[in-house]
Amino acid sequence: MSEAVEKLQAKKGFTQKAKKEQYNERKMNNRIGKASVNTKPPTAFSQKANKESLDQFIRRVLSNKQIDEVETLDLSRHKINELSDKVKFYMRMLRKVRTLNLYANKLRVVPLEIGEMISLRFLGLNENCVSELPPTIGKLGQLEVLDLRYNRLTSLPEEIGNLKSLKKLFLRWNKLKSLPSSLGNLEQLTLLSVRNNKLTELPALNSLVNLLELDVQNNCLKSIPSVSALTKLEILDAQYNELASIPDGIECCKSLKRLLLRYNKISELSETHLGGLGQLEELDLESNRLDSVPSKIGSLGKLKKLYLSRNALKSLPEEFGSLLSVEQLYMEQNALTSIDSICPLSKLEVLNVSSNLLKEIPDNIVKLVALQDLFAGSNQIAELPASIGDLSDLMHLDVNDNLLEELPQQIGQLRHLRILNLEGNQIIELPDEIGEVTTLQTLTLGFNNLMRLTPQIGLLSGLKELNLDENRLEGLPSEIGLCSSLEVLSFNENDINDLPNELYQLDQLRLFGMDENPLSALPAKVTDGGSQAVFNYLGERLKKSSGAEY
Repeated sequence: MSEAVEKLQAKKGFTQKAKKEQYNERKMNNRIGKASVNTKPPTAFSQKANKESLDQFIRRVLSNKQIDEVETLDLSRHKINELSDKVKFYMRMLRKVRTLNLYANKLRVVPLEIGEMISLRFLGLNENCVSELPPTIGKLGQLEVLDLRYNRLTSLPEEIGNLKSLKKLFLRWNKLKSLPSSLGNLEQLTLLSVRNNKLTELPALNSLVNLLELDVQNNCLKSIPSVSALTKLEILDAQYNELASIPDGIECCKSLKRLLLRYNKISELSETHLGGLGQLEELDLESNRLDSVPSKIGSLGKLKKLYLSRNALKSLPEEFGSLLSVEQLYMEQNALTSIDSICPLSKLEVLNVSSNLLKEIPDNIVKLVALQDLFAGSNQIAELPASIGDLSDLMHLDVNDNLLEELPQQIGQLRHLRILNLEGNQIIELPDEIGEVTTLQTLTLGFNNLMRLTPQIGLLSGLKELNLDENRLEGLPSEIGLCSSLEVLSFNENDINDLPNELYQLDQLRLFGMDENPLSALPAKVTDGGSQAVFNYLGERLKKSSGAEY
């Protein structure tokens, strides 16, 4: 699959992601609104909570000489298309309001009068149809939070640089192609979020010395200005751009905890880049163009999550084994021939090395004592080591599309295993010990060479899904009727002539695949009637053979 197609598929999820973000953010805004109303009920307005209209409210506080006590004005989610002249007039009087919530309306224009509300600390304009901001926005010298998510902004006024108290600026999901250079004046800014716009470049960032989070995900950036002055930065998210290199000065970001750069065009990760990132907990370089990893990677002692999938890595440095805090490691779709350097990672819980060039799973994988999920599908693995049975915490083992002909008996020691995917191998028979894995819920064995299914399968009372498609089975053991939790049973395209009557005992079965089998021992009118007719027939046979009623 080409990089362009992968990136397109990845972006298809953004719409659902946006809806989810909106839902979560609306819940947050609702809580903010309620908290504000409850803080000072007599002089706080919410069109949800107040029984009076905004006009009545203003008249009341004016007559009571409380206009300077009004601190919260919540006009959110009220289908407002345009602020009336009366509301604009009121803005001139509401000079003590600290919170103005206008989110989730249909506003297209932010009035010039917004600049009169000089005490504003929070201005919520998210989820509207705003295409531009008035220059008077720059008069809000005490504003700390400006929320403009999900609008139609194509540019910002230079005056936004006058918001010297601004700490959080939300601009995600707009149509911005550039940002004003005056953005560099916002020295108090701790969060800048401009994800999902159309930015091709960023202004200089060196003045944003208090920045904790920089989110420029999903734009058209080919580079990021030097971040050497951002010594407090904890999160840098530049996923889904066109970056050709790691941002300059990244080694100076001593506080950085999350560096997210997946789906770019980065070809080099150098020793210098990693030199000062001792606090890093998550590094995501998935879907780039890396062909090597520097030995300095071993210095990231606090790293917990590492994503290096879909690159061109052929090997890993020995120092990789020093990443003793790593809990999740994703290395699929590279060209690795060995994972020996991974095995010392004793805290590793998730390991994905699918779609590489591995010919074996090393014996010392037993050192991965915390491993819960192992994905090693689409390699060239001919056998599993006996030591696989010592991975006592393993819950998910996926070795599909390899060259396995058998499983070690030690597979029965995996007493926490829930999912076992063996599809697309050359397995002829399962060991009887498979019946000892009583926690197993999903067993996928399609596209193998199975000629016989061990009767010990009946011990798997918790098994919910069993796939036996496209094998060489000539029958199923009667003990399969003891798999009382079985919901999905599929054995399409085998050589089965008859079915055990005990299948009728599978009360939980909801999907039954039996196509492309001879089933010559069953009357044609029964097989022609489909799976339900077959089940009824088996039930009658079982009743006759046992003398019991079903």
